[in-house]
Amino acid sequence: MGYLFCREMGEPKCLFFVLLIWCLGTVHGQGYSISAQDSQQSCQKLKLDQGYFDSDKETYQHGTELYYACDKGRKPVVEGWWAMVKCENRKWSHIPQCIDENSCIAPENPNAKVKKPDVNGWYPNRQSVWFDCDSTHVIKGSITAKCENGTWTKLPLCVERDDLCGEPPLVTNAVITRKYQEKFQDGSKINYKCQDSYTFEETDSSVCISGDWTTAPTCKRASTGEGDRSTSSDRGNGGTSSGGGHSTSSGDEASPNVRTSARPQPSSPFLPVDRCGEKPTVDNGDFISDSDSNRMALTFKCINYYKLVGPEQVMCRSDQTWSELPICKAPCTVDKRTSDLLDLKKDMFVKEGESQTFLCKETGYRDPPSAADVRCQNGQVTVGRCTLGCKLDTWNHHWLDLTEDMFVKEGRQTWACKKKDYRGRRLVANVECQRGYVTASSCYLEN
Repeated sequence: MGYLFCREMGEPKCLFFVLLIWCLGTVHGQGYSISAQDSQQSCQKLKLDQGYFDSDKETYQHGTELYYACDKGRKPVVEGWWAMVKCENRKWSHIPQCIDENSCIAPENPNAKVKKPDVNGWYPNRQSVWFDCDSTHVIKGSITAKCENGTWTKLPLCVERDDLCGEPPLVTNAVITRKYQEKFQDGSKINYKCQDSYTFEETDSSVCISGDWTTAPTCKRASTGEGDRSTSSDRGNGGTSSGGGHSTSSGDEASPNVRTSARPQPSSPFLPVDRCGEKPTVDNGDFISDSDSNRMALTFKCINYYKLVGPEQVMCRSDQTWSELPICKAPCTVDKRTSDLLDLKKDMFVKEGESQTFLCKETGYRDPPSAADVRCQNGQVTVGRCTLGCKLDTWNHHWLDLTEDMFVKEGRQTWACKKKDYRGRRLVANVECQRGYVTASSCYLEN
């Protein structure tokens, strides 16, 4: 039959017709294959008590988005009065639920989690939940929140701990043997590992102490034999340069018969800090980093509340002695037991040479709050007189640079903000205290 039809059409037209039929058959076969695959990944019909979907089918193909809402007095277990569920590989993205409109969905609280979360993801009206902060934050204020007619009362605030360390110091030719993270708790220990052919000089770790890392390790190239030439790192630490059977000490001038060292003679009164040998120590302080073998100075920092007095940077002189060291002066302790004027919940600390404002004890039931300046000078505490003041708390003034609740005296002052502008410049806000009431402006760029 096909042969007779081709004879009547002629060979060229017949060939075109056969190819067309073949192409259509191929496309039809591919379409059947895709449909079969979709049917294997399809999702079954869902049930929703006291709610309804925008479609009512027995099965739904992979990728189908199904929208739903709830009857009057009910709401989905998501934000908003309607929701969407999606079919993905024979499973729906979540199980739709309609709950009482006065119930609350699981609260989202940055850096915090509910101690005993409900498996259904929602909580009935008037139920309270308890929160825990993550390991790098601490709770300020109440640790609970309560569901009140569909919304949560004020959620606990988790603020970053003030004794955290940033990322560990970089060590050349070494890697840290743990997963990367930006913040570390006080007391965290970081272990390093030198690359092949390098070894540690002293320690192989660094410890986070009161917001700073202890001295980082150094990876030094391992010696491969007595005849090996010393490396630049060796010469940098006072080694000698060999050649022609002669050697010169690091401080001697080379004679005409001896090959000069590749290391240039120092042209300044200071050397890289590695040339001075053992690093200096400062009580209640430490230098921040020592990861660069060519570093020309050690930058020191004191532990919390201690005041750095003297040069912040220490250098290695050309005679391989250290320049003047700073000292960390102890703070003054404001004892809550012996303070008759101040309203203290615990012993407080004031840095040497600085002052801080504290709340005074109440003198009358209706009197507005008052505050006094406490100054630390040469280890001695001086308490000023009580004047009208205000409490500057972290909860209501979260944009200000506050690590704990503070007190300010009557009047207006400028306070630093937590964030900086897009260029990294400092932002400030105006804080004004009037008869016990405090107001704070939004942050702006200080001129």
